[in-house]
Amino acid sequence: MQEVKRSRYCMETKLPTEIPVMVLTEVSLFPNAMLPLYIFEPRYREMLKIALETDRLFAVAMPRGETEVCEIAGAGLIRACVTNTDGTSNLILQGVQRVRFVGWRQLTPFRIAITERLKSTNKVSPETLPLIAKIQAICIQLRDDGFDFPKQFDSYLTKGADADIFSDVISSILVQDSVVRQSLLEELNVTVRLKNLLAFLQSELKK
Repeated sequence: MQEVKRSRYCMETKLPTEIPVMVLTEVSLFPNAMLPLYIFEPRYREMLKIALETDRLFAVAMPRGETEVCEIAGAGLIRACVTNTDGTSNLILQGVQRVRFVGWRQLTPFRIAITERLKSTNKVSPETLPLIAKIQAICIQLRDDGFDFPKQFDSYLTKGADADIFSDVISSILVQDSVVRQSLLEELNVTVRLKNLLAFLQSELKK
């Protein structure tokens, strides 16, 4: 295996307007979430090679129907990559930004999208802190019941948790339903996103 390649990419760096896209069924990439991927298809090996040689970025999008993809997706940074002797690769992709596809530079052998960055809104409202507190209580309950959270998860249970980051990280960890994940990814209003996340978690606890 080749040596692991790591990036020093700054999260504030402006994303390019054109970005390669990997289409994956039932996978949504949230900002700040870590996504392990195994790259084996020839088209995505080519995509990965180009990404590693340029800005180490590509988006992950869910398919919509047989030929289309969801309009909103997550752009991610390759944090680490190991290329295997057979040409396949294992990598860690970190979500850095929501993007909307507004056009296509190419469709084959892999997609390259023309994108616009999407920013979350309503990050602070009278409802934000109570919603975070309720979700934190559910997370603590799940942890105490034996749910295996990432090691750094405790930092998201503090009172000063950033609502935007908090909602995305919890969604990436606890929401397995692909339709719900995509709807949370597409919701730019953080208060609404927290409400929807809380409703989903409460419904799951009742099952």
